[in-house]
Amino acid sequence: ELALVSRDNTYDPSAALTQWRNSHPGHPAGNNLPGGMGYSFQPSSQRDKVALLLPISGPLAPAGKAVLNGFMAGYYAHGATGRGSADLEVFDTAAYASASAAYDAAVSQGTTMIVGPLSKESLVDLGTRLERPVPVLALNRIDQILPAAGSALVQLSLSPEDEVVSAANIAYGKGARNALLITPAGDWGDKMSIALREHWTALGGNISSHATYNGYDDYSNSVKTALSLDASEQRAAGIRSIFGSDTEFTPRRRQDADVVFLFSQNDSEARSIKPLLAFHYAGDLPVFALSNVYSGTPDERNRDLNGLYLVEMPWLLGSNPGLRATITDGGVGDNYTRLHALGADAFLVQNDFQRLQAGADALFRGDTGLLRMGPDLIIRREMSLAIFDGSELQRP
Repeated sequence: ELALVSRDNTYDPSAALTQWRNSHPGHPAGNNLPGGMGYSFQPSSQRDKVALLLPISGPLAPAGKAVLNGFMAGYYAHGATGRGSADLEVFDTAAYASASAAYDAAVSQGTTMIVGPLSKESLVDLGTRLERPVPVLALNRIDQILPAAGSALVQLSLSPEDEVVSAANIAYGKGARNALLITPAGDWGDKMSIALREHWTALGGNISSHATYNGYDDYSNSVKTALSLDASEQRAAGIRSIFGSDTEFTPRRRQDADVVFLFSQNDSEARSIKPLLAFHYAGDLPVFALSNVYSGTPDERNRDLNGLYLVEMPWLLGSNPGLRATITDGGVGDNYTRLHALGADAFLVQNDFQRLQAGADALFRGDTGLLRMGPDLIIRREMSLAIFDGSELQRP
C-alpha cells in the first residue's frame, strides 16, 4: 500500500500518507518514509506566494507560455482536490532589464519562492548574484552556480545529458558492453559524445567506434566508418590487387559491438540513418536514441524507425492523460508538449519543495521523468524506455 502511495503522482501525498500511517501504526517504514515523503508533513512558507519568472513576450514567448500552461494545469488540478495552493504572480522576464531585476521585483512584493527563469542567459544572471534571499527553482541548467547568501537555487530542466545517462543505463542493464556511437558533427554532438563516454565507461562499458556526420550526403559513410566496413572494403581491394582478378566479396562489419547509440538531432536524421544500419549488415544490433527523434505526435514516416529504442518522458507515454487533455482541450495545442510537462513538473516540485531536504533520497515521479536531486542541487531525470513499433511509439 505504501508503494502504491509513493507511486501516485499526486501533488500532495500527505493525506494519503496520514491514512496509511493510521491504518498501520508502528510499521517500521513509517519511521523513514520513501522518497523523502516524510518531509511533506512539514509546513512550508515557500508555498505562500510563488512568482513565475517566464518570458511571456518576445522571441521566447511560445516556450514561456507552454511552461506556464503546464504549471497552471497542475496548479488547478491540485486546487480541485480541495487542498490549499499558493498565491501566484507571473513576471514577464522580457519586460525587465535582466532576470535579476525581475527577481528583485518579485521579492519586493512578498514572494516566498521563485519558479524560473527559463533561458540559460537569465539563469546565468541569477546564478551569479551575491544574494538570493528567496529560493529559486530554475527551469534550465548551467554548469556552475556561484554560492550566494540566502536561499538555494535548484535546477530542473530538459537536459539531453540526462537522456544520455538513461539510455546508457538501460543498454548496460540489457547486457550491452561494447558500443558504436554515431553523432552529428558540431558542439551538440560533441556534448552528447562526452556525456556518453563518461557514463558508459564509468559503468564498465567500452566505446568500440565513434563516427560523426555533417549532412545527408555523409550518412552512409558515417555508418560504414562506425561499422569498420571501409576497412573490410580495403582488405578486399588488397586481395584483388594480389590476384589480379575480381573476387566475390561481402563486406564484414566489426563483430565486437553489441549496441549502437544513434544520437541524432532530429527525426529526419534518424529516419535516414536507422535503415542504413540494416543495409550495412548491422540490423541485428539494438539501436538507442534520444527523445528528439520523436516529435511527440504519430507520423507514418516513423515506420523507418521500427525497432528503434529511445528514452522518453512519461508524459508522452501516458503518465498523466488527464492533465495533458486539460491543456489541449483549453485550445492551447500540443506543439510544445515537452515544455507543458516541464511546467507540470515545476508545479509538482514547487508544491512539495520541502521534500528536497531529503537530498539524494528525495524522489518525485514526474511527467518529465523520475526526478532526483544531486548534491549540486541539480534535479536529474531518469527517463522511460520506449520503442517504435511500426510508426507508433510504445512501451516495450
